[in-house]
Amino acid sequence: MIQVGKICLAELPQVDGRKKKRPVLVLSKLPGRNHWFVCGISGKTYDLVEGFDESISSEEEFFDQTGLKTPSSIKLGFVSYLEEDRIEGVLGEIPKVIYESLLLRFINHLNENLI
Repeated sequence: MIQVGKICLAELPQVDGRKKKRPVLVLSKLPGRNHWFVCGISGKTYDLVEGFDESISSEEEFFDQTGLKTPSSIKLGFVSYLEEDRIEGVLGEIPKVIYESLLLRFINHLNENLI
């Protein structure tokens, strides 16, 4: 079942226009629609945006519950919205405290850009 804080598999558009199946973190359901805000998860951990993205190390005690196969980074700059039927299934989840921290970082970033 798709819920916030869950890590799911979905096909996302890439910079080059192609689509790639990758893990995503479910951020929020859009009101009045069957669409979800998600952010991409990447196995590339070297380009982590400190203080914004979240690194998930295989050393974390909760790593097994994420369903990820390798150390990864949750990319808050890689946000998309998807129809629910494009989200293929739940791989795992992140702890609530990390989910809440990510949302707060994202909201704070948006608030910094208010004119």
